[in-house]
Amino acid sequence: MKVLIATTEMQGTAPGDYSCTLEGELVTPIASECASNEQCGCNRGFPGLVSSRATTTAMVVERSGLTIDDVRDAVTGFLERGGWVDLMREAAERADVIDVDQEVESGLATLVHEHVETVLEIGARLPEGTVVARSGSTVYRRSIPQAA
Repeated sequence: MKVLIATTEMQGTAPGDYSCTLEGELVTPIASECASNEQCGCNRGFPGLVSSRATTTAMVVERSGLTIDDVRDAVTGFLERGGWVDLMREAAERADVIDVDQEVESGLATLVHEHVETVLEIGARLPEGTVVARSGSTVYRRSIPQAA
């Protein structure tokens, strides 16, 4: 299975690059963005599923021992540790949802599915070893600028 991992490869080839993740940890291209994302860089980062920190470079790699359930579990843990499940619960309670647990479970399943499907789609389109960057919801190959 091809997934995205944090890499420092090609770091520094774009202005404002940063890497606060653990080298090699699974990352996701889906991230929440703040109102000042141009200043903080959250619209360019791949969140690490273990460290919950981000990097502007990720690499497509084949992880043969990894299953789709492993990736789902990693995303679920990331969302739980990040407080997203608590936020969904609070929103459901404020909205007077009848079955809060069902609402949260359904919402979490949808979020996890979205993360996993996006990672799988990128892996299906790009060869192993490709370094990628992101801008908002767009993920693209990172390339080294060439002199004219």
